[in-house]
Amino acid sequence: MRSTKARHSQMDCRVFEVKVVSSKISKAQKEQVNQYFREAKWRRNSIVADLESADRNGKTAVVKIGDTFEERPLELLGSQVRQDIYDMVKSEIRGLHTKKGKGEKVGALGFKSYCNSIPLRQYGVTYRIDFPRNRIKIQNIDKDFYVRGLKQIPDIAEITNARFIRKPDGLYFHITCFTPKEERVKTDKECGIDFGIEHNLTLSDGTVFDIHVPESKRAKLASVRVNRSLRKNNGKRSGNHYRRVKKLQITYQKDRNRRTDLANKIVHDILTSYDFIAVQDEMIHNWHSGLFGKQVQHSAMGYIKARLRNNFRVHVVERSFPSTQICPVCGCLTKHPLSEREYNCIHCGYHHDSRDIKSAQSILEEALRQVSMERRAQSLVENSSAVPVSSDTEYKNSSMKQEAQML
Repeated sequence: MRSTKARHSQMDCRVFEVKVVSSKISKAQKEQVNQYFREAKWRRNSIVADLESADRNGKTAVVKIGDTFEERPLELLGSQVRQDIYDMVKSEIRGLHTKKGKGEKVGALGFKSYCNSIPLRQYGVTYRIDFPRNRIKIQNIDKDFYVRGLKQIPDIAEITNARFIRKPDGLYFHITCFTPKEERVKTDKECGIDFGIEHNLTLSDGTVFDIHVPESKRAKLASVRVNRSLRKNNGKRSGNHYRRVKKLQITYQKDRNRRTDLANKIVHDILTSYDFIAVQDEMIHNWHSGLFGKQVQHSAMGYIKARLRNNFRVHVVERSFPSTQICPVCGCLTKHPLSEREYNCIHCGYHHDSRDIKSAQSILEEALRQVSMERRAQSLVENSSAVPVSSDTEYKNSSMKQEAQML
């Protein structure tokens, strides 16, 4: 395991999404898949109900039926899947504990009505892939799945774990692979990014990115049909109601897929064009709950911000930094209303045609200043620790000489 981790640390981790062809699934296989996800829900809720006495490799689950409880066997879930579900619950509890330690308001871990994701830990045991036939076989599922998208996995990829996911429009496999690192061409460019409403992303060099995928007409019509049926039936939910809800979920997912595709292309373009990227930790969630709810909802700024923060070449500036108000010349603050799109400093007279570009430039300058200060402090500590401490005078003189050389 240590050698595998060492080898994977020198490789790129990528996740490929493969879709199951729904027309190739028989009625018996559909029922078996539903039972597979149903047992995963039983397993998770049983662990949440009594975590202290839960067995990591338990073969049964306690299910609540009305006012009584019944113990049911887990016939389809393998031992590794049962263990992974147990570990997932423990991980969720640790996450809640960490948030509570930071002062955030958290509640107890709740039960789930649906389970739409099942971990498949070991390739070749919990699941197998037949590349020539485009088939994936899951442990304890009688028939294999005919899938599309295996061609995107390179031949040199090292396949590890996967996830079996159920979405409104069908079944998917998220397959994790490790591939050799590709040599990236350095551009020696740097940029700051300012998030906004008029333009979703404004870069310090003037480049602008916008994502606007509004709610489609099909989604609006499906939403009207769901609400209308509920009003006619006085809130009663029939089988036709759930079919309408599923159609609405499918239309929402298609809109979300379009939005995510555009966001991934923008993130790829930014990461391949710049060697150093600076962003500010904006409270985009508050924008969504404020005056610009639809603009934020139809964009993908939160997704882009999360993707960028996970990259090692991105430096995040704290949200308290006044990037919009600070003047790059005198350093004074000048407040501007949202309607004013230019920047004018009332202290020194500095003017910029676009306050968004000016804000992105200020974010970049602040990030470079913070990085230089961190490197300087680290180098000072390393140099001072390498100096032999024979006396206080020699230590002070050597530290002052080294600092002078760096300056």
